[in-house]
Parts: sequence; structure tokens; C-alpha cells
Amino acid sequence: MAVLFGLALQPAIAQGLGMADDTNVTLPVVQRPYPTIQPKRPKPAERLYVADVRKLTHDEQLLMASLQGIVNRSQPRIYLIWEDNDAFWLKDLQKTGMTGAPIRVKSPLSLLTTFRTSFRGAVVADPNVYVTPCIAVDIAGHDDLVIATPALAKQLDLPIVNDLRGRFKDDADALRYARTTLLPDMNPYLSLCLDPPILGSQVDDVIAARGMCFWVTGPKAQNQPGANGAAELAEVRATFAQMPLGSVVRGFWWHGDGLGLDEKPGVTLASHYGKVTTVSDYVANYSVTSGYQIPSLKQKPQPPAPPLDRKKIYVAIAVSDGDNLCTWRGYFRQYFTDPLHGKFPIAWGIGPTLLDLAPNQARWYYEHATPTDEFLCDVSGASYIYPPQWATSLADRPAAFAAFYKTTDEYMKRMDLHTIRLMETDVPTTAMVGESMPDMPFLMPDYGWSGEPDTYDQYTYSLSTGQPVFRSITTSASAESMADQIRKRVGNVRPAFANVFIINWALKLKDMQRLLNLLGPDYVAVTPSQLNTLYRQAHK
Repeated sequence: MAVLFGLALQPAIAQGLGMADDTNVTLPVVQRPYPTIQPKRPKPAERLYVADVRKLTHDEQLLMASLQGIVNRSQPRIYLIWEDNDAFWLKDLQKTGMTGAPIRVKSPLSLLTTFRTSFRGAVVADPNVYVTPCIAVDIAGHDDLVIATPALAKQLDLPIVNDLRGRFKDDADALRYARTTLLPDMNPYLSLCLDPPILGSQVDDVIAARGMCFWVTGPKAQNQPGANGAAELAEVRATFAQMPLGSVVRGFWWHGDGLGLDEKPGVTLASHYGKVTTVSDYVANYSVTSGYQIPSLKQKPQPPAPPLDRKKIYVAIAVSDGDNLCTWRGYFRQYFTDPLHGKFPIAWGIGPTLLDLAPNQARWYYEHATPTDEFLCDVSGASYIYPPQWATSLADRPAAFAAFYKTTDEYMKRMDLHTIRLMETDVPTTAMVGESMPDMPFLMPDYGWSGEPDTYDQYTYSLSTGQPVFRSITTSASAESMADQIRKRVGNVRPAFANVFIINWALKLKDMQRLLNLLGPDYVAVTPSQLNTLYRQAHK
């Protein structure tokens, strides 16, 4: 495989946090320590130590996650139950023969004794400097230390090897230490952006892969101890300038409006520096599941497209947010087990690097798909970027653009994905993507209606390459509202071909069925690939 390479802040806030970027940055060229975008662990042990951590305190849970990461680095041996979904996937691993009978652990903290030779002691964060739990994650991976409070360290007889109390004057000072002292010896291809209070189940494989954890406090969090948003952001920009093209930012930029950078400014910042965002704020056990190997997946064969009727409007329903890997942990199973599943065509956006991190989950959904399901690449490529913003701070943007979409093409082929949902894009950049991926049959841009003037030919058209473009024609709302939007934007055009955007957090299968019922018999639901076939037939 080739080396890979939300809401905007108000201008005053952006200026106050120092959102201006560098220009003409030349990133270091560093060999990626694994051939995939996301880190892969070795093959897990035949029998996993399984501990249920749901009844532990948050401090104890973070300690256990740090232990899991350190132990699982050499060979995955610890699997933690954080919620019912984790128990489901453990059973699936057993059912498919990917793991054997577990070694059940009654007292989770007893694993500190079982694996006492794997770690050197504890690192303690400073409650007076807000981001130091993130720095503790960095140090845990760097120095093989578990993360503990002073009280836990005393209770469990853990020597405090690195005490961060009183060490840094503020958040920016702590982030500067991580950048200048820790980063040179860490994995520059992996970082984790998470608000410190929610650090927990997500840190295991980041610690295992020696990735770097950080956070930038937003305008509503400047009352936190040590917060200095503008200086923190400057440190993150300097850090990104020291990381190679295609480095991954895991976690998420948002944890409540204004508490961090928020989604759009965060993804924009990462995109400027050639960094991809993989939304993964509520995931678990990737230090185990990434050790399983499933090189590629094949979608269920679709039935042929219906005969073209030039009096009809063809609609492809496309569900959002599959780039958010936590959706595959459990959220989307409610759709796939719904009695309405398979009754009408649906497209599901999916983040391709799920195949790296939890291939067992990707396999389950492919196996439980019906011929009326189609998976598409979500969003913008192999991971989350804004194409118009991609690599704009770099000296060689064209090479970075080509590298990203070359890798995207490889992942799409491995997952048998035929189209891509682009986000925050524009017409010229959409054309650039089409030119960069000439084998891709068609494109489906937009996270909902873009707000363009309501003329059909601005939503459905062909590139000079011959690739059809189906822009989103709806803003996801009630079934009644979306039916009105579709009728308005299609107008009197016949035949017509529409990309119907559905936001996953709001609508269920019954809502989508109601939408189709409201549209009536002149509207025919098809998969995206069928939409492409019919469009091409109509425009020979």
C-alpha cells in the first residue's frame, strides 16, 4: 500500500484562538511503521483475558485502558467490557473462530498483578493543568507507565515514576513538552484529540502504537485551570508541522459547542496540514481487534437496475456519518436488525479504515447486508478531510492531493466501494477528485443540501471525465419536509436522478419508508450504483 502520503467558529473567536495557518510548510518524510493508515497489532492470543470495567470509577477505567495498551503492544491479551456492545463483539469473535474461550477476570484491577512485569509504574496528571491527562497518555505509551491518581497509586502499591503535578505552568507549556521532548521518540503518524474528561476506552491502541494525545480548549473552556486556547492552538499547529503527510487524528474535535475547537475548525486545521481525522471518540478494544487480518471485503451482489422509464424520478437514499467509527460499534446494528431492513434500497457511508481497526465489525455488516444495501466511502476519502482545504498549508499541495486520493482508491477497492461522499467541497475540487480517481464510476458530494440555487442541473451533472456527479438534494429533516425538498429541486425534469441525504442521528427506517410513500409511484428508490447506471442510460 502506498504511504498516505460540525460548525465554524465566529471570525472573532477564530482570531482570538490564533486560527491563522502557516504557508509553504515542508513536512518531514518518515517511514510509516505499518503499511496501513491505522496501526495494526500482532495476532491476538488464542485466549483473551476479559474484564468487565463498567462498575469501576472513571480513574480506574483509565488506568485499565492504559494497562491494556501497554500489554497488548507485543500481543493482544486483554479485552475490556465497557458496554454491552463490547460483549456482543466478543461473542462474534468467538462465533467466527477469531478467538477462543475467554479467561474471565472477576476483579479487573487484578490484571495489574497478572501483568506487573509489563509496566514500570504510574504517571500522575496535574489537576491544576487541564490537558495533563492527555500528556499522561503520551507518557504512558512513551515510557510504559499506567495512568493513575495519587490515591490509586497508593491503594494499588504502584510506584509513581512520573509525577506531572506542578511541572507545567499551563496547557501550552504541557503541549510544548509533548511536542519537543516526547514526539521525537513517538509514532508521528498517530494522534488522539480528546477532551480530558472523556479519556478512557479510546486510548488503548493509541498507547500501544505510541501515538500522541492532545486537546485544545475552546472559548467556553477558558475558565479551566491552565487554559490558554490561542497558545495551545499554536502548539498543535507546530506539532502538525512536525508530523508527516497522512498522519491520523483520532478521537474528535468536539465535546460540546465551544469546549474545544469544534468539528469544522478542527477538521479544517488538520486538512491544511495534510492530516486526516478519523472520528473515534467512543470506541474500544482496537488494540485487540486491529490484530485480526481481513485483507478485503466484497459487497453483496445487487440486482440489475430497473428498466429506465423516462417519466420517473430515481432516488438513492444515502445515510450519513459512517466515517464515525463508533456508529459501527453498535449504533448501526439497530438499522440492520430492523424488520424493514432490506425492504427498499439504502446506501450506508462507511469509514474505510474500519477495515484496519475493527475488521470483524466491518465483516459483520457486510455479511448482514442485503442486495438492496450499498456501502459508500464516507467522508471525502480514506478518512475525514475537507478537499478544498486539503494540504493548503503545504509547499507541494498537488502531490499531497494526489497521494491522498491514491490511498483512498486503494482502500475503496479493498472494501469494494464504488463511490465517495465528499464533504465541504465545491465544484472545482469535486472535479479534481474525479480526475484523481478516474476509475471511480461516479461521485456523491455533500453532507446535506449545499444551499446552492434550486436548479436541478446544479445537483446532477457530469464531469469532463464523464463521471456523473449526484450532489445531495435534501437537508435531512422530517419525511414530509424532505419530500417537499425533493419535489421542489427536481421540478419538472424527467427522468431525474437524486441523491437523498439522510442524517443517521435523526431518522429511522420507518421514516425513510414514509418518505418513499409520500413521494408516490413516480419516484423509484434505487442504490447509488443503480442510479449511476440509469443516469448513464438516459444520457448516452
